[in-house]
Amino acid sequence: MAGGRVSALSLPVGSSASTEYRAFRGRTPLFTVSAGRVLVTLALPERLSAGDVEFARRLAEQAAAYATEVERLYRSGRRPSGRSSDAGRAA
Repeated sequence: MAGGRVSALSLPVGSSASTEYRAFRGRTPLFTVSAGRVLVTLALPERLSAGDVEFARRLAEQAAAYATEVERLYRSGRRPSGRSSDAGRAA
């Protein structure tokens, strides 16, 4: 992460949480995560750069890794500790 001030949001998710991707003609897409009373929408500038493409690819890679780990934990019957770690954190 780049230096400077950082805002952090921990979003506990469960079976009622949702995600949504919306494409539009003539403008950039939106990606939304909703959990409880919190709604987070990722929006891009109207003029895209290579960095925006890289961000979207990295987001997809990290979401796939997250899904794989959640499925592994579910199938193993183990309960997550609820404690976060730096394992798998994006550089």
